[in-house]
Amino acid sequence: MKNLNFETILKDAVKFILTENDSYIQTYTEFIKYFDKINAGDINEHNLVIASHFVYGWMPTIIHLNLEQKDKVLFLLNAVKSGHILTENEIGILKKSINNSLVGLSKLLHFINPRDYAIWDSRIFRYLTEKKSSYGIDRPQLYLDYLNGIKNIAENKDYGKLHDLISRNFEYDIYPTRAIEITMFETDRNRQSRIKK
Repeated sequence: MKNLNFETILKDAVKFILTENDSYIQTYTEFIKYFDKINAGDINEHNLVIASHFVYGWMPTIIHLNLEQKDKVLFLLNAVKSGHILTENEIGILKKSINNSLVGLSKLLHFINPRDYAIWDSRIFRYLTEKKSSYGIDRPQLYLDYLNGIKNIAENKDYGKLHDLISRNFEYDIYPTRAIEITMFETDRNRQSRIKK
């Protein structure tokens, strides 16, 4: 993930253009509010079903929940809400239950705990790797490496410059995970729209 570094993200933050009238941007705060109202330890099957479906409203596929390990899944999601950083094995368990998709899972994790978890999708993967294929996007260790890279960028002594460039585009506070991710997402979206023209 050669582009997962402060200098590259800052360069793109300077050129950041937010897509107007975008439902992703408009619905984002509603999804965050949903989990803000739920205390750690209180995420239940109802919340899992509702949230998994609203997350998949952001995706072109239909969700298929696998609740065979429901108790373990709910335990892990509540741990995430409390600040637990998942292991590769734990991500695998959750991924299997949520459409076997790391992309869908990452969105759910972000809304449960936006401070520690960032959204991971094909735009982010393409931005970071410069690959046309999404082969490997579902590897839990790659997602953990991505989260660690975001954490390192957020800890850069000059991170405040990057955050200010991005956060001024929003009417609500955003965590570094979101500021860094949305920079990559919008940069890739704008590149792809230029290619299609």
